[in-house]
Amino acid sequence: MAGPRMLAVKIRRVFLAQHRVDFRKGLDGLLAESYRLGADPYTGDCVVFVKKDQTQLRALTGDSIGLYLVIRRFEGGRLRVLQTFVERPTGTAISTGELSLLLEGAQFTVHKRARSWRQTAQGIS
Repeated sequence: MAGPRMLAVKIRRVFLAQHRVDFRKGLDGLLAESYRLGADPYTGDCVVFVKKDQTQLRALTGDSIGLYLVIRRFEGGRLRVLQTFVERPTGTAISTGELSLLLEGAQFTVHKRARSWRQTAQGIS
């Protein structure tokens, strides 16, 4: 008997929504919220929404075939994000490493990121 198949999704960018989102919204509602943030889950963007009471998060991502909605509920208590919600739809970019910590329920705070060692095409002469 074969083991479970792993879903392979290439995540291009990760956004953490900083505004409150009604978790009664379905897939289409979360997709609309993603577009309001300037993200496009069909191209590999992943948008993470945190529930108001910080006991659940939902991550929306996708590929050219369809969308994935990952729901993570923290049974033992709250998520350790300590996020303050803003009124306007706003999102902040986080790394895939920070996404992993978030899915584990760990607290993360990045004060300063290291600069990329790769030069952009514009910087090469």
